[in-house]
Amino acid sequence: MVGFDEVILIAVAALLLFGPDKLPQYLRELGRFYAEIKKAQREIERELSVDALVATPALKPPSPKVVEIARKMGIGTDGKTEDQLLAEIEATVPGSSVKSEAK
Repeated sequence: MVGFDEVILIAVAALLLFGPDKLPQYLRELGRFYAEIKKAQREIERELSVDALVATPALKPPSPKVVEIARKMGIGTDGKTEDQLLAEIEATVPGSSVKSEAK
């Protein structure tokens, strides 16, 4: 971390290097550059959070027909998605294509 002595040394060096006329202009440009960097960072973070939300599909509740078939087969339906139920039904009935029939 930079201490107070280092900040004073950097300020004096900048004043000697750029002069009192150009230093305020350079500091303004540095501030604008920093603001652009922060703006780009916030935009990237926002895009990443939106992409994360889009990438997580909403869990689809099972249709009544799938629930009925699962109950008739003795498969528990509590808290399961349609895809989970279809997988269990298909595992119970070998050689069948349940997905096309249930939908």
